[in-house]
Amino acid sequence: MDQFITLTQALAQAKRAESYLMAQYTVTQVLAESATLEEATPTILRGISEVLGLQLSMFWRLDEQAGVLRFVDLWHSQKIDASEFIEDSRDQNLHQGTELIERVWKTGKPFWARDIGADTGFRRAPMAVRVGLRGWFAFPVRKGERIYGVIECYSPEIYEPDHEVLHMVTDIGIKVGQFVERKETEAELRQVEVRVQEEARLAEVARVLRDIAHDIKNMLMPVVSGAYLLEEELNESFDRSTQPMAGAATRNRELTKELITMILNGSRRIQERVGEFANSIKGHKRSPQFAPCHIAEVVASVYAILHIPARERGVALCVDGLDALPAIQADESQLFNALYNLVNNAIPEVPQGGSVTVKGRTEHEGQSIMVSVIDTGKGMPLEVQQSLFTYQAISRKSGGTGLGTKIVKDVVDAHRGGITVESEPGVGTSFHLTLPVEAVKPGDQTP
Repeated sequence: MDQFITLTQALAQAKRAESYLMAQYTVTQVLAESATLEEATPTILRGISEVLGLQLSMFWRLDEQAGVLRFVDLWHSQKIDASEFIEDSRDQNLHQGTELIERVWKTGKPFWARDIGADTGFRRAPMAVRVGLRGWFAFPVRKGERIYGVIECYSPEIYEPDHEVLHMVTDIGIKVGQFVERKETEAELRQVEVRVQEEARLAEVARVLRDIAHDIKNMLMPVVSGAYLLEEELNESFDRSTQPMAGAATRNRELTKELITMILNGSRRIQERVGEFANSIKGHKRSPQFAPCHIAEVVASVYAILHIPARERGVALCVDGLDALPAIQADESQLFNALYNLVNNAIPEVPQGGSVTVKGRTEHEGQSIMVSVIDTGKGMPLEVQQSLFTYQAISRKSGGTGLGTKIVKDVVDAHRGGITVESEPGVGTSFHLTLPVEAVKPGDQTP
């Protein structure tokens, strides 16, 4: 009789060991066939529960940044009503409080609760008891010292700790942890690959732009030379005139000088701008050449070039409060490019009779200034706003690249400033540039 009992126990033990191995095999197979942990979780929970005779199991993923466990998924048998568990887990989402599961997370070791109904530290014990669940254990999903989450399991029976079970689930927790680590590594490698491909693409674009810049420079040389010759010829023509210059002739001469100056300055700016496009795409930004700079003078230079296209469209170019701004330490050329981009982009968006205003004010007790470019134009859709200041910026202008706002952002960043945008369809758009009065070195805190 004793030999029969011993044999029966041995067979039962062998059968149990076989089922444990099958559970581990099932988990390994599921992980090998799954693309994500979320995809594998339901099968893992069901496999563990069916082997161990459990009626409910749950997976919580560790949110390392928030320092909490977040609910991922739940499995339950048809014998119990798990609706209260499901509602509680998804509503709470964050597994917080003095619970047994937190002990597993904090220690990184499995924990067995013989009877959760008698453990006052378990918040969900009452709902577990109501559906006939009393036994509980949990184990970490881990790889080495790093914890990725916790799986908790409920049984209808009150059990003493089973070391064979704990050994099995510990092994499963490590397998799942290895899977998570592998997927994270693969995701990081994909990001690196995408970044390398993007950098290669941008390098090629930058090379093409450098070639374009060289060609533009060559093509602009006769334009610049012609402008100088035209200026000399017109001056001689006006000087040779024997008749006193009437008011109209005087205005013509002034307009001629203004247009020639615009051609010369515009040609120089074109060459600089193309080069800056190439540098912006490559991520190479020229360090600002700081010197005393008056925003009013920079805006005046911008308006001197853009007032003619603005006038043709019936758009008023206005200023507000710029003369009251203090001189700041800045790179005048870079600020010109930033403000030119914003004003130039705004003009086509403003209907006839509208305006573009550059407004200034001091902030933070005089430590910084805010320069706002405000238009009364069409406004921007949300998808356009969200793409601003990036390489994916969306341009609504015919032939536009969308890189103008990226250049503006690069200039503001180089000055250790900030930029925001407000836009309302049918009302207009406002860009707000905050710039420090004194030059801010890298590592220093801006106001």
